[in-house]
Amino acid sequence: MNRRDFLKLSGLMSTILFLPLGKAANLSIEAQAGGSHYRGTLDGRVYVSPDAGRTWQLHTDFGSMFPVLDMAADGHENVHARLGFSGYTFRLTLSPNSKAWRTV
Repeated sequence: MNRRDFLKLSGLMSTILFLPLGKAANLSIEAQAGGSHYRGTLDGRVYVSPDAGRTWQLHTDFGSMFPVLDMAADGHENVHARLGFSGYTFRLTLSPNSKAWRTV
């Protein structure tokens, strides 16, 4: 590896390692069920879109201490979310009427 390639690589790694945390908190996880799209974020929010992602509304705000780590829909059109808290994870399922979350 020559010096120029090393500098390119080290600059890229510096950019990746020092991304602002605010931008990382906006990364999202998505699931689709019952004609709606659900988007979870690392800052603990779940958004819902009834129109295939053209518009989004806040569905649930778990708080920044509970990042949404994963979302999925099962064959029965149920939405499941995996949240984190203090190094642990737990799973929630959205009720059939899409109003409340319950533990699994």
